[in-house]
Amino acid sequence: MYASRTTEFIVGIFGLVGIAALSVLAFTLGRVPLVAPAHYTVYAMFDNVSGLKVNDAIQIAGVKVGKVSTIDLSQKNQRARVTLQIHDGVTVDDQAIASCKTSGIIGDKYVAISIGGGDPLKEGGLINQTESCFVLEDAIAQLMNNTGSKGSSGGAPESSPAASPTTSNHKDSDSIGAPPGLSDPKGSSKSSEKGKK
Repeated sequence: MYASRTTEFIVGIFGLVGIAALSVLAFTLGRVPLVAPAHYTVYAMFDNVSGLKVNDAIQIAGVKVGKVSTIDLSQKNQRARVTLQIHDGVTVDDQAIASCKTSGIIGDKYVAISIGGGDPLKEGGLINQTESCFVLEDAIAQLMNNTGSKGSSGGAPESSPAASPTTSNHKDSDSIGAPPGLSDPKGSSKSSEKGKK
């Protein structure tokens, strides 16, 4: 009787420890801190935030200083409005530049903030200067279009008159007189007959 109760107690403890470990792992992988640090909120408007997700990092000089809270579409100007949660004690001014960047070539997106020299933003402030996310597919498509346009324009000079010899050049070369001593045989026979007479 006592052995069975002890076994149940030990199994229950191991079960609680397992659940706690799984919870910590889930919060860690989901980038959700167990205790949220104090922060303030600012906003940034982007033309394109393709690949940027909620909870992606915000960095200043390579140091994480916050996270992306929400991403939605502004009904006023049809631009992407990104809500940035900045840790308390980190100052972002009204001349700062928020850029959507990528870790490596195909890594995760993050928002990099370059500090300017303006006045500090307060709760609910707006970062006016932004740089949209780099989209690899758009860059490849633009490169293909540029290559195609160059190829079509590059073939034009081959068929243009300036690139090929003209017929007038051939006529000029054909009309060049023969060297001295190689005159027309008919003309030389006529002159010899005149001399005999």
